[in-house]
Amino acid sequence: MLKTLPPTLREKKRYVALEIIYEMELSQKDVISVVRNALLNYSGVLGCSKTNPWLIDYNHPYGILRISREEVDTLRSSLSLMGEHKKKPINIRIIGISNSVKHIREKFLHVPHEPYYKVIQKLKRKGPKK
Repeated sequence: MLKTLPPTLREKKRYVALEIIYEMELSQKDVISVVRNALLNYSGVLGCSKTNPWLIDYNHPYGILRISREEVDTLRSSLSLMGEHKKKPINIRIIGISNSVKHIREKFLHVPHEPYYKVIQKLKRKGPKK
């Protein structure tokens, strides 16, 4: 069995609140591809792997993205240069950056934070998707 890394060896993270301004509603896969394409176009494969973007939550038009702590400026500049998606104009605005998901939801998105175990319980009550 693998042991988990101690906190001193883990990668430091930042959470970014995004607002995506686009004509149509984007799915989670589309948001991931937009962010990754922006990073690839601006900083290449190495910069994208250092930034390590991970979509935590997305409810149109707001989303939460987890990135590496050292690469905040790279993400900001690459998203500001992103101009179009599928030949339609897109604008991605960074609302705020924080150390925790709880602070992102409460301070920038004005949504009460829900503990993870409660989210899992709700999904179990709904049952499997068909």
